Amino acid sequence: MNHRENPTYLRNGLDFEWDVDEGLFLIMGNPIMCMWTETTMAYFMSGLHKMVGTDRFNLALYGAGEDTTADEWERFVTPAANVEDGLRAVCAAAPHLGHGQWELVSLNREKRELRFRVKNSWEGLYQKAIGVCWGTSSLAGRFAGYAARIFGENCWAEQTSFIARGDEWDTFVVRPSDRTVDGQLEALITADKASRADLDLAVDRLKQEVHERTQAEERLQQEVHDRKVAEQALLDKLEIIRRQEDSIRAMSTPILQLWEGVLALPVIGLVDNARANQMMESLLEAIVKTQARFTILDLTGVDSMDTSAADHLLKVVRAARLLGTQCVISGISPDMAQTIVGLELDLAELSSFSTLESALRYALRTQQHPLVQDGAY
Repeated sequence: MNHRENPTYLRNGLDFEWDVDEGLFLIMGNPIMCMWTETTMAYFMSGLHKMVGTDRFNLALYGAGEDTTADEWERFVTPAANVEDGLRAVCAAAPHLGHGQWELVSLNREKRELRFRVKNSWEGLYQKAIGVCWGTSSLAGRFAGYAARIFGENCWAEQTSFIARGDEWDTFVVRPSDRTVDGQLEALITADKASRADLDLAVDRLKQEVHERTQAEERLQQEVHDRKVAEQALLDKLEIIRRQEDSIRAMSTPILQLWEGVLALPVIGLVDNARANQMMESLLEAIVKTQARFTILDLTGVDSMDTSAADHLLKVVRAARLLGTQCVISGISPDMAQTIVGLELDLAELSSFSTLESALRYALRTQQHPLVQDGAY
């Protein structure tokens, strides 16, 4: 018998096919298996129940039910005009798959509540056959999965009636909830009701957490190392900048000892408040160190001078005078002289010379230096 001769049956949008040569029973192209609910299925599920206990048994079925909703939602609900019609299509297909008679009782978006009821569910039937009532957990998980997609948040299904207890219907109320399968399993482990499977799972989770934390610590240690390297590189750069600033400062305010007791401070460029303070600090240190009696402020390198610059230089002169040093000025150009006169600055307290050489002669002569007396200058 070839594929074309396989018996097929189309019912309510579902394709049934029996491929006898391959030993397959197919629905929508997916292989399924039939089991006698009250015997084969009952013993099969009872064996699983004995291995894991009621709580884990129901959680496993509940989770499996939740996982099946994705395909059903895409197949039946997404193509429908609205969610209600899609859910009714799911209910219409259920009896043809042996899942019992499903009914959408209500969908209340305002209350965020979904209600289903099911007659002749396979779980209820096999449990009734062996005289137990463990709950119709796979359907509960299924309906919770539908509600989660409708309300956009985790939901939990509560079963309120049971055909295994003699009720006509299994009924379910689904609402948003913080309860999850993983959360319920964690609660079982915390309550010291853990099975070997639970313990193995907990150990695996612990190993995973340890692995993740180890990786996080390694990343953190690498980040700390990288940060230390970056900080050290920054400190090295700052040290270089500091040294450069010291060198620039030394070059911008060179203090020259022209003769015993005579210092010279060449002034080049603009003199602002910061530079004046720097000049004053360097000059005062040199005066104390050399016990100089004369300091020559050489302005040869200054092209122009305003009131602020002149005031700064006068402050340097007054500070040096407090240490017993006489200051004189050299190198004033004709243009600068006119500027100073125009600014009406009082420089009468300063002796002024056209060149550094003449200023040095004055300083040496005032000190009665032997070389001056001998006519060397």
